[in-house]
Amino acid sequence: RAGPGLAEDDPLPIAARRTQILRAVELHGVVILVGETGCGKSTQLPRYLWENGWADVGPDEGSVRREIVCTQPRRLAATTLAGRVAAEVGNPDVVGYSVRFASTHRPGATKIRYVTDGWLLRELTLLDPLLRHVSVLIIDEAHERSANTELLLGAIKKIRRVRPELRVIVCSATLDAEAFLDFFVGRKRKRSGKEGDRKSGGEKLEEKGSSSAKGGDAHPKKRRKSRWGRVGGAATTEDGTRGDDEEEAAAPRLDEGTIISVDGRQHPVEVLYVREPASDYVKAAVETALRIHEREGDDGGGDVLCFLPTGEDVDEAVEMAEHVLASSSSSEPGTERGRGRGPGRRSAVCLPLYASLPPRLQSQPFLPKSDDERRNNARRIVFATNVAETSVTVPDVAQSLIAAGPRCRYTTRGPGSIGSSRASAKQRAGRAGRVRPGKCYRLYSEEDFRRNMEEDTAPEVLRSDPTTLIVTIKALGVRNVLSFDLMSVPSAEALSRALETLYALGALDEEGELTELGREMVYFPTDPRTSRMLLASLDAESREETPSVVAKLIAGDVLTVAAALQVRDLFRRPRTERQRRACDDAMADVLDRSGDHVTAVHLCDLVDHAGSLLSEDECRERFVDRTALKRVLDVRAQLARFVARRFGGGDDRFGPTRRELVGSRGFDAAERSEAIRRCVCAGYFANVAKLGSGGRYYTLRGNYAVAPSPSSVLHRYGESSEYILFGRTFDGNRGGVDAKPCSAISGLWLRELAPHYWT
Repeated sequence: RAGPGLAEDDPLPIAARRTQILRAVELHGVVILVGETGCGKSTQLPRYLWENGWADVGPDEGSVRREIVCTQPRRLAATTLAGRVAAEVGNPDVVGYSVRFASTHRPGATKIRYVTDGWLLRELTLLDPLLRHVSVLIIDEAHERSANTELLLGAIKKIRRVRPELRVIVCSATLDAEAFLDFFVGRKRKRSGKEGDRKSGGEKLEEKGSSSAKGGDAHPKKRRKSRWGRVGGAATTEDGTRGDDEEEAAAPRLDEGTIISVDGRQHPVEVLYVREPASDYVKAAVETALRIHEREGDDGGGDVLCFLPTGEDVDEAVEMAEHVLASSSSSEPGTERGRGRGPGRRSAVCLPLYASLPPRLQSQPFLPKSDDERRNNARRIVFATNVAETSVTVPDVAQSLIAAGPRCRYTTRGPGSIGSSRASAKQRAGRAGRVRPGKCYRLYSEEDFRRNMEEDTAPEVLRSDPTTLIVTIKALGVRNVLSFDLMSVPSAEALSRALETLYALGALDEEGELTELGREMVYFPTDPRTSRMLLASLDAESREETPSVVAKLIAGDVLTVAAALQVRDLFRRPRTERQRRACDDAMADVLDRSGDHVTAVHLCDLVDHAGSLLSEDECRERFVDRTALKRVLDVRAQLARFVARRFGGGDDRFGPTRRELVGSRGFDAAERSEAIRRCVCAGYFANVAKLGSGGRYYTLRGNYAVAPSPSSVLHRYGESSEYILFGRTFDGNRGGVDAKPCSAISGLWLRELAPHYWT
């Protein structure tokens, strides 16, 4: 079955452990694989399993299909890895992926499938609660401990009680292997026998792998062919010797687990620190990247990879770097504007990389350099979020890497802590040593790294709202949320608030069970608040026997709002006073002084009326982020198709009917604005702040001070309102807590839309 794959004279480090890993999977229900960066675990492990029969259908299984499923925390990683492995295998039908709104999976033909954690959770809750078609489940990058990963780990532990034959492999470069093994098998892994060395009560297989096994998934007495030797080859151990008869007779112990470590392929990386951290980390990152670019000559190292906390920071950095490069190029004759640094100097190309970018832009850093880039010997400077930290590798990043300390509101060390972890910093440094010796520039001091950083990143369930977590657990059929096994359990206070919110949303009844409304909310590929907002719009659409124009538009309007919530900003912030005046003029025909939600709808009205996306020049004149606008339209179309399949009425929401209604202006603008904001309030009623006596807003729950973000419409153009509603909060650049998107609401709506929450 072997495809073109990797060259035999340059195998990845995991190849040396191939027999050991396959033997461990055969004999144990759970395998914890600690593989360092660059070892090949994400690409080669599914191949090894497929080549050795783990996706084959047994003689007694009839037409049951079998698959090897590998989860990834991000869509980009799942699609990229699937493409690479398909190319290595040489058969694109064998390898596929399934992510939200996209899939190349072919039932029966696909044997290796890469999926996101979130997609697999939806599969569990809606289609296949026991994953009957999965023979081996690989949970990759488990160290990130996202909320979806935590849920998936708990669900898989529950499934293995019914399906002990399901093999689970938990992989990561930096994880507490003992903790993961304890979670799945507990003390059962502490056993006696001749098969391996013991370490901390867990089994670590360091001796030679054997060649055959006895037993099976469900019939341990049934003899079958070894699955840890190469297909078609002699069954031998790693040093070429045959295993003894005792190990040939070994039977699987599916209630036990083992830990295997795989070294990585890593070149030396020199780590440098700053003496004092800069106040503006985005500006410092850009300046450092360009300084590296200037100092490294034409023959000096590879490309530059710069990590930043958010996609917003990435866009700002790319714009800033391109402006500096363009200014330098225009002042020196003989250079290509925006690309070079003067005569005889190597040119530079700045690229963004973060999760919410459209697929076309996401793929650019991974594509081979264009003819123009090769002709100019261009160096790529890639500004990325943590999507480039693991799984996917940006090619040719060798000479230098910049790791900027990310912001994170949750830390256990309190004020002064850096919102990152030492484990994450080491992963980012490793990106510089994948091709050749490199350098890592950390934009914080060594003292901060050693004293003020957490050892590991805190699990997402401990630093985020557990509302989605609870509703997903309920959808899995768990009556008592506290009985569901999680590696990290949110605080009682956080769980109590989330249960209260879900009850007020109508998702849970007085007994804590999912209501009919709650079950409908589960079907939406959005968080519960957004799902409730969409259901409120569908209710408003169907409420009137003779619907008004506003009622005909409301479902499409709120779908637009839901899509806009998936991007950071639709508008670019002006930087100079002249730009601010130009922005004021450009905003005149789309601005709604009630706030961001209705303004986003007005902007998309321009597209709906014209029937096409705004041109680059139009977006530049209106200070619109064209990439973000395209992303909103794509997500809206996906959500509209989902709603149409589930509830009907899709053709009328974004077809000629809407274009005619929007163009006719035959509706009351104030009535439409209120209808949209009432639907938003139906989902986000818990995120409300009231104007205090000092001119600041304070949340109704908790009495925390918040301010509309400088990028919010309310900040510069908004009307005075006693109450505002917001989507999320984050640390402001000038201290304090900023909120966006924001809209003005009436306090009377709160008791009307959520009486259980506000009485």
